[in-house]
Amino acid sequence: MKPLAHSVVALLLASVLGPALAQAPASTNDHDSHHPVTAPAAQDNSGRSSADQDNLSDGEITRWDPRTGKVTLRHGEIKNLGMPPMTMVFRVTDASMLAPFKPGDKVRFRVEQRTGAYIVTRMEAAR
Repeated sequence: MKPLAHSVVALLLASVLGPALAQAPASTNDHDSHHPVTAPAAQDNSGRSSADQDNLSDGEITRWDPRTGKVTLRHGEIKNLGMPPMTMVFRVTDASMLAPFKPGDKVRFRVEQRTGAYIVTRMEAAR
């Protein structure tokens, strides 16, 4: 291609892609860049947020250790975190919440990201 043609192509690309690139959010953390930003949830009289009550995720306990406060869950989508289905280890806010459960139990749970860790804040038996 001739130098003039290169310039024309570059100008065309800049005019088409420039506005789209200028609107893309800058991110310093590649992992967080693919998670949606959500507004804080409203709270009801129980002190729990509406997201805490409505946005429970489905999962199955594959392993748990109340001594360390960790539980391994095979889970579906975790909508409040924009996380796809997978199996992973989570910490729990209170190890006693694991007491009624055993590996293989189906559960509904709430996970929140706090100081870079994923924490299970609520867990109940699936119905």
